[in-house]
Amino acid sequence: MEKTHIQHFQPSEFKLRLENGIKSSMTVIRIPSYLLSDASTVANLTLVGGALVVITVIKIVISSHLRLRHRKKPKVDVPILGLDANYAEATNRYMQNLKDILDEGYRKFRDGVYQIWGIDGFLVIVSPKHVEELNAIGTDALDLHAASQTRIIGDYEWQTIASQLLFHSVQVDLTRQIGNLIPGIDEEIEYARELYFPTSNHWTPFKVWPCMLKTMTLLVSRMTVGPELSRNEEWLATMTGWLHDLFAGGWELKTWSLAMRPIVARGLVPGIRRVWQHQAKAKAMLVPIIRRRRAAGAEAQVRGLQWERPNDLLQYMSENAAKLQPRKSDAFVAEMCLVVGFGALHATSMTLTNAIFDLATMPRYQDVIREEYLTKRMDSMVNGKESSLINSMSKLDSFIKESQRLNPINLSKSALDIFTLPGGLRSQASFSRQVVKPITLSSGLHLPSGTHILTPTCMVSLDPKIYESPSEFKGLRFHERREGASGSATYRNQLTSTSTEQMHFGFGRQACPGRFFGGTSIKCVILQLIQEFDLKLVDEKLGRPKNTIKGAMSFPSETAEVLIRHRKI
Repeated sequence: MEKTHIQHFQPSEFKLRLENGIKSSMTVIRIPSYLLSDASTVANLTLVGGALVVITVIKIVISSHLRLRHRKKPKVDVPILGLDANYAEATNRYMQNLKDILDEGYRKFRDGVYQIWGIDGFLVIVSPKHVEELNAIGTDALDLHAASQTRIIGDYEWQTIASQLLFHSVQVDLTRQIGNLIPGIDEEIEYARELYFPTSNHWTPFKVWPCMLKTMTLLVSRMTVGPELSRNEEWLATMTGWLHDLFAGGWELKTWSLAMRPIVARGLVPGIRRVWQHQAKAKAMLVPIIRRRRAAGAEAQVRGLQWERPNDLLQYMSENAAKLQPRKSDAFVAEMCLVVGFGALHATSMTLTNAIFDLATMPRYQDVIREEYLTKRMDSMVNGKESSLINSMSKLDSFIKESQRLNPINLSKSALDIFTLPGGLRSQASFSRQVVKPITLSSGLHLPSGTHILTPTCMVSLDPKIYESPSEFKGLRFHERREGASGSATYRNQLTSTSTEQMHFGFGRQACPGRFFGGTSIKCVILQLIQEFDLKLVDEKLGRPKNTIKGAMSFPSETAEVLIRHRKI
């Protein structure tokens, strides 16, 4: 329900502020002081204020109801799958059986377009055939950030999760510095081993997901704020708490009807309130650091001294924010440091967990990667750069990419379906975009403003026309492709490469900007893990721990264990 705030001001007047739930507005009524002494006048004003609140709420409910009816009307003239007039059942099918729906759609419309009903709106599924044409369209008409903000946060603006400042700082500055960040990554992995990994020389049960999540939390924290704060318990609790409550708040908000969401999003959802509390803590910790750094840099410049520029995302963003017009505040930069975890933490942890499950299931690949490491390590000693060593390990790269192909955390690669679930990140379709301006494709297909587009990544990954024996795990599949290729084709089969056949990181100009850091981090963890430990399944008869599919999300088991022991070298 909306709040009415009555405040007394000097000289005698008061403001009646009505927040309308869709966008804050303020109605100011100035009342002469002599009227306030009249009890009947005050009573009448109270009634008028109450009536205004009721009218405003009714307007919100009616507007939201009309929006819902509008959402139920397909915007695009293409076939609809999985909807038989009952939207609640269609939503349930989306949550429980999306992979089956995507499979049916891929068989019927492999090179075409169709649509499905998601949580509270239609999603247009386009074949990879259309992706390159769509990618060529400017971001003023087709935008990833708008898609993320709209589908996750909605029209309520309780959190900014899509920022060009963050995207640019990760895509450009962070990517350029990955080689220099590797020593810090290794330090955090060694620290995590001391804290979370078994020490026994005997086979010991090891719960993979919690350990990998904690390890990646340290790595992402180090990359984001640097060693000054990265292991600080309060900061780590704020970073992970914000991410947890972002999921919780989004899920809680989606349990409300569309009519009520504009109202409850203003602070009536507990998860949303906690998100704001985490933001306040992050700003209190990070803004002073930004200002100290800025002052230190300025002082060094005045004295003609060399200032050692911190090598972390906090520094990149604070510098880039100062170049923008209008300039982004230090508080906004601090808020974006929390958003880093939204795109990095769970996605890398889930990919890493899947890869470890596959290593335990097929132990022979542990020896393959160890042998490659020893060989490449000798070669890399010539230039002494660990980044060159990691980049040269095509078998390790291939193994992770094959694990990702068969265990995508996204069926349709939409990072936007995070909030359809209580605790996941990323979905199973890809090339998630929102149409900002109406567009018409060369095929004649018209996509109105507001259309949400996805492509069926998981179906492409299992297409026998693209992959030989697509259901079989071949850890060196992409290594062999690279061995037999030349020129630019060599790079098409790297873990971080994107194409219309490999869209787990998206595609084109708005592909995942952090995939290079994420890929490097995963490789560093796996290398340290298999150099120090042997892995195997708890029960080979039961096989690899099963993933759970919910909606557009595929989760590795959060409770499954593998056996681990220190290697006998």
